[in-house]
Amino acid sequence: MSKFIQVGVTAMRDPLTGEPMEAVPLYVEVTDNGAPPLPEISVKDVAKNFMRKLKTQAKETKSASCCSS
Repeated sequence: MSKFIQVGVTAMRDPLTGEPMEAVPLYVEVTDNGAPPLPEISVKDVAKNFMRKLKTQAKETKSASCCSS
């Protein structure tokens, strides 16, 4: 039988309202040697991903607001 440990939670946003939807737990399977190693990521990598997403959302918001009646 596999065992899992919770490593975090995530929640998508409603595409119409932007409100967070229900949070969903994230799990990692535990092996006989313990949990698999998590990938090494830097703060810069995380910041790049956030900035890319924010730029996309800003473009979508701008295009939606200028074209709606």
